[in-house]
Amino acid sequence: MRKWILCFALLLTACGLGSDPTPYLVTLTPAPTQRVAVTVGATDTIVAPTATPAPTTAPTQIPDTQAPAPPTPVPPTPEPTQDPWPPELAAPGNSKMGIHVLFSDDSRIMEFIRRVKPRVVKAVDNHGWLAEVKQISPQTITIGRYSNVPNRDVLDGKDPSQYPNPADFARDFINLYLGEYLSNPGVDYWEGWNEFPPSTPDQWKWYAAFEAERACQMQALGLKAAIGGFSAGKPEYPDIAYFIPAIEAVQRCGGILTLHEYSSPVMQYGVDGGIPNAIHVEDAGALTLRYRYWYEGYLKPRGLVVPLVISEAGIDGGAGAGCPLSQGGHGWYSCIGDWQAMDQYRDMAAWQIYMSQLSWYDSELRQDDYVLGFTVFTAGTSNNPDWRTFDINDMLVPMAVYMAGQ
Repeated sequence: MRKWILCFALLLTACGLGSDPTPYLVTLTPAPTQRVAVTVGATDTIVAPTATPAPTTAPTQIPDTQAPAPPTPVPPTPEPTQDPWPPELAAPGNSKMGIHVLFSDDSRIMEFIRRVKPRVVKAVDNHGWLAEVKQISPQTITIGRYSNVPNRDVLDGKDPSQYPNPADFARDFINLYLGEYLSNPGVDYWEGWNEFPPSTPDQWKWYAAFEAERACQMQALGLKAAIGGFSAGKPEYPDIAYFIPAIEAVQRCGGILTLHEYSSPVMQYGVDGGIPNAIHVEDAGALTLRYRYWYEGYLKPRGLVVPLVISEAGIDGGAGAGCPLSQGGHGWYSCIGDWQAMDQYRDMAAWQIYMSQLSWYDSELRQDDYVLGFTVFTAGTSNNPDWRTFDINDMLVPMAVYMAGQ
C-alpha cells in the first residue's frame, strides 16, 4: 500500500499536478549546450561551448526514507458471543428434572450435565459415557437398562405350575448381563424388564418374586437394582398389593422403584380424575402423579417408603386423550398443533409450552421427598424415526436455564 501511494505522488509531480512536488522532484539534468561563433582570424572560425551556469540553489535530494504509510486499520473488537447456557452449578439444585438418553451423540447432552448437575440420568444400551457423568457430577444418580432382553414371554400360555423358579430365573438373568454390569461402574442402578405387563394374579406374584430375587442377588454381587419399570397408567390399584414382596426386598436390599408417567395432549391431563377401585388421593392422577396412589394407599401405611425414580416422563400421544392434530408420531412435537389451538398457549412458542408442563411436573414431584427425580424422554435419538418426535436435544438449554433458577 505504501509503495502505491509513493508511485502515485511521483506521477502527479511529473505531470505538474501535485500541489507541493518538492519532496519528490529531482532537478539533476543540465540545460542543453548552446553553440556560439568566435572569430580568431580572417579565415578561421572556432565554435566553443557555452559553459553551463552554476545553479543558484542546490538540487533537491531524494529523501532517505519513503513517505509515511497510513496507519493500518484496527478491526473493531467483536461483541462477545452470548453463552446460552446458565452458569455452572457446583452441585444438583432443587429441581428433580433429569434426562433419558438413547445415544450420547450430541455435545449438548454432556454440557447440560456439566452445567446443572441433574439429579437423575438414565441411559439405554449405551452406558460407557455414564462414567464421565459421574466424574462431572458425582451426586447424579445414574440408571442403566438393556433393551434386548430375552424370555419376556416366559409366562405366556403357561399354567402357574409351569412358571420357572423366580430365584433361578433371576440368577440366569443377572449372569446374562453380569459382564456388562461390572464393566460399567458409572451406572448406579440397573433396570430389568421394561414395562412388563403381568395380567393375572399368578403372573403378578411371580413377577414380584422375580424382582425381589433380582434386587437381593444383585446386592450380593455389589450391584443395585431398579425394580418395577411399569408403563404409564400401570399397574391398576388392586394389583399393587401383589407387588408388595418386591417393594419389601428393595427396602431390604438397597434398590429403588421406577415407574413411567406420560400423558397427552398435556402432562396435566388426568390429574384429579381418580382411578378405579382406589382411595381418594389429593393431587394424584390417572397417568402423571399416579405414583401417589401407590405411596398413599399401600406403601406409607406399611412403612415401605422406598426411593422412587420416574425413569421415563413427558408427552406421549398414546397415553391420555391423544393429539388429534398430530401429523405423525407420539412425542411432544406431534402435539404442537393441538397446543397452539388452545387459548392459554396461543401466544407461546412450542418449547415454552412444553417447558411450562415440565416445570409444573417438577414442582409436583418436589413436594414428595421419596421421589429422587424424573428423566424426560428422550435425548440422543440420532434422528431415529421411531423417537424423532420425542427428541429433547433442542430443549436442553431451556431446561438447564430453568433448573439453574430453582
